[in-house]
Amino acid sequence: DNGESRGSLLIFILISLLAGVLSGITGPIVKSTLQNVTLPQMRGQAFALLNTFDDFGRGLGPAFVAWMIENMGGRQKAFNIGVDGWIFCGILNGMLFWTVEKDEENVRSAVESMLIQHKDCISTGGFVEEESLEEKSSLHQDWSVKDNSVSILEVSRFT
Repeated sequence: DNGESRGSLLIFILISLLAGVLSGITGPIVKSTLQNVTLPQMRGQAFALLNTFDDFGRGLGPAFVAWMIENMGGRQKAFNIGVDGWIFCGILNGMLFWTVEKDEENVRSAVESMLIQHKDCISTGGFVEEESLEEKSSLHQDWSVKDNSVSILEVSRFT
């Protein structure tokens, strides 16, 4: 009986450690994916929405779970519903696998076309001065030109 309880405790500890490690991975992955699939001029709004809903969930989540514990028949049922929500979100995040590359390519193409439209910002040194660029565009580009095609190395918003 004592060996069984030690085995159960060990399994519980291992599952808890695995769950803790895996739940910490989601935040950075979501943020880097959002950065890669959002046009530079829209990233501020996208991250504002992400952080608003993330903070909203952190603030009201415990109150919602407490309400479920009281009204749905105990802790186990309430936490099972919470875990079901995490599983659902994990499935949605996993589905990004089939769309993220196309979305990244769309953003890359849109930024390249913006650079081509702003040809007057291009100088022969390979780096666009921030002062002149700030006046003409909300983007800061580090680029190279080869055979009339623009290759984007970095695009970021001014902070």
